[in-house]
Amino acid sequence: MRRLTLWLGLGALAAALAVGASAAIAGQHTDPVTAVVTGQRVTVHETTCTGDDGQYRQAVESFLGGAGGDPRLNGMAAGYLVSLTNTTTGRGTMAGGIVVTDPQTHQIRWRAGLQGVVTGSGGSSAKGLVTGFVNDLGAQQGGRLVANFEASFTGGSLYLGIGFPGTTAEPAVIQGGHCGVSSWDHFAK
Repeated sequence: MRRLTLWLGLGALAAALAVGASAAIAGQHTDPVTAVVTGQRVTVHETTCTGDDGQYRQAVESFLGGAGGDPRLNGMAAGYLVSLTNTTTGRGTMAGGIVVTDPQTHQIRWRAGLQGVVTGSGGSSAKGLVTGFVNDLGAQQGGRLVANFEASFTGGSLYLGIGFPGTTAEPAVIQGGHCGVSSWDHFAK
């Protein structure tokens, strides 16, 4: 009788694993999304220098705030930005990272890196690309996040629009699954 119970238990475990594996393979999806990340600057470390074409500001800034929009992207946001901006022309570059956590469980909902071009007077705005990963949230599927963004900096405040002003102008998607062997595996090797 013990062997029968053991084999039945192992059979149930194997069936559960097979169902889970087939669900993971069948999870292909591409969902357009939009979100807004807002925050207040918490720290700033900056240096200035003179370049061939004007004055420059190099800054490392951290922000705390929130994210709202697609339910998979909502939560408490923390991020940092590193920028090098020609203060004479307002042009430059920026890169950084964002982590958004669930306010109740404190688990990571999504995380992403961003990179862009700084524009505007004094480097007050930026446009670029966000790439990251969104965790599954029960019935809401996660996956790779690839999105265009527009950002503005006013004083110590940050506004980052993902997929705005519209999904046609600034597209953003969460995509999961793959057909056969994942092409993404080749990039990791």
